[in-house]
Parts: sequence; C-alpha cells; structure tokens
Amino acid sequence: MDVTALLAWYRAHRRSMPWRDEVSPYRTLVSEIMLQQTRVDTVIPYFQRFIGEFPTAEALAAAPLERVLERWSGLGYYSRARNLHAAAKAVAAEGGFPQDAEGLRGLPGVGPYTAGAIASIALGLDEALVDGNVERVICRQMAWAEDPKRIKARLWEQARAWLPKGEAGDFNQALMELGATICTPSAPSCLLCPVRAGCAGVDGPERYPAKAPKAAVPEAVAVAALLRDDGRVLLARRPATGLLAGLWELPGALGADLGAALTERVGLTLLDATPLGTVTHVFSHLRLHTTVYTAQAHGIAAAGGGYQEVRWVPAAEVDGMALSTLTRRTLALGSAPAAMPRKPRATRRPAPPS
Repeated sequence: MDVTALLAWYRAHRRSMPWRDEVSPYRTLVSEIMLQQTRVDTVIPYFQRFIGEFPTAEALAAAPLERVLERWSGLGYYSRARNLHAAAKAVAAEGGFPQDAEGLRGLPGVGPYTAGAIASIALGLDEALVDGNVERVICRQMAWAEDPKRIKARLWEQARAWLPKGEAGDFNQALMELGATICTPSAPSCLLCPVRAGCAGVDGPERYPAKAPKAAVPEAVAVAALLRDDGRVLLARRPATGLLAGLWELPGALGADLGAALTERVGLTLLDATPLGTVTHVFSHLRLHTTVYTAQAHGIAAAGGGYQEVRWVPAAEVDGMALSTLTRRTLALGSAPAAMPRKPRATRRPAPPS
C-alpha cells in the first residue's frame, strides 16, 4: 500500500466530524463507542447532545445511569451506554485516562479496536486498529478471500506493518475513511481510490473478503399494553441486566396473553383490550413481533415479574424517558407521546473484533 498517497488523500478529503474537529481521549472514546454498528450521520447529533450534557469523563461518571440511558435513547445497543458509563467511572476514579493501549484495554467495554483508536488518535501513540472497514480494505489490498473472523491475527499484523511511525492517528482514520467512503462493501469506487495501484483485488473487489452465510434469526411474539389515566401513560422499567436493561417500556411480556402479563408484571387485572397493531423489531439475535393493545385495567400498578419500577408518566414527559426504539414504535401505534421513532440506525461498520 502507498501510505503516503493514502495520507495525502485523507488530509484533503476527510469529512468534518465533531470528534475530529476537537480531539481528546474522552471524545474519541464516546464517538467510537457510539459508532459501533451505527452510521456517522446518525451519531453526530447524539454525540453533540451527549457531549453537551456530559463534557468530560468526570461529568459522565457523576451522572445517574438512568440519565445516561435517557441521553442514549433511540441510539440502540444500550450495553454500549452502560459500558461507557462504567468506563467513565473508572477514568474518574484513576484521575485520568490510561496513557497506553494496554491500560486502555482495561476500561469497561474497551477492546483492542477502541483502545487502538484512543491511543493513536487522541494520545499520538503508534498503535494499529482493525474494524470492519479496515478488514475490508486489507482483504482487498491483499486479495485475501478468507472470512475475517478466521484471520484476525493476520489482519492485525498487516495493519501494524503498514503503520507509519508518528502518523498512526491520521493513518488509522484514513483506512477507516477509505472503507466507509470509497472501498465500500458493494459497488466500491475503485477509480477514485488513492491506493488503487497497489490493490491486488482491484479486478474483483467484491469477492474480498468472503462473506459468512447469515444464520436464521429466531422469531418470537410479545404483547404490550398502552394504559392511560388522566393524561398519563403507564411505563415499566426493565430489569437492570439483560436485553434493553434499565429502559422503560409499555408493560407487557413475551407470549400472547396480555391479561396474564399485566397481572404478573404490574399487578393489574385486565378489563378490556383493543389491538392497535403489531410492531416487528429485529435484534441481533431475535426477530420480535409485539402486538400492542390499548387497554383498561383495574388495580394499583406495582412492579413485579422482573420489572424494577412502574410509573404513571405525564404525557409531556414521556419523550424524555429512557426509551428504546422498539418502545417508541409501540407508542407510535397509539399516537402517544414519543410516538415518532427517532431516526433508524443503520450499520456503519461491524462491531470491532474482540
């Protein structure tokens, strides 16, 4: 690879992003965690709001987790927010960020990729990184047709071999930028590529790397109740661990029995229910079909069946709660507050190799 040509291209054409315009270990950490599985244009407004409220690791560490989840609401993959919060607490407790990649890898939720990003971009260290975009660029440059999961060590070795001393931050970002804008998964713009001359896969780039067959995604059904009372909506807070941990949702459960779900999980007796529609939401491991009912029930709502808390929330405050995209979509069926789902996320790159 012509490293000089790649760096020149990047410095002339790199996109302006808030975490590039002002660089720090904290801003790099936040941006890289947000960018996992999410497109840049989706992340930018979330990043700006998040940094506006939590401008430093210490500010984030001092914030309640629920508030952090509220600021993350709609971005998805909520374990990222919990790990980011835990990492900020670790940084605050130590009085600052570790100053090498090994120390950075000790932070919650920080693997080799994110550690390499912080070390090279924010600390100026000669550390490589490999994410989905970099995997694709390397495999095409080298004409490696193997599944990247099978050749992780070789990919990292090649990234390190190309690394220009003293310019690792720009070089790593250049590789990622090349994969995101030129060396794309389909229909790559090879004629515009600054390192086309040295690319062994240029005659058939889409053959590289090999694409692993997609496994079938299991399907399940669930029910949820939209309960209103005097301008309020009943929301329930999910368990502290597991899928969508700590987020608020319409009370419900897996399965098709709404009455049993309300009795077991929020202590209410179902009186009447009218179906509003079904929302299909695809998680990484599950395709979930949730039927939403506008319902009436008797009793005093109380948390049970794994819920941490139930709360009658004034309509004007619902949108500010820590809600998942799935919950926003279920609310939309009843034209309830928070009805409009936020911009759907789309893959920016696969989660970095662990």
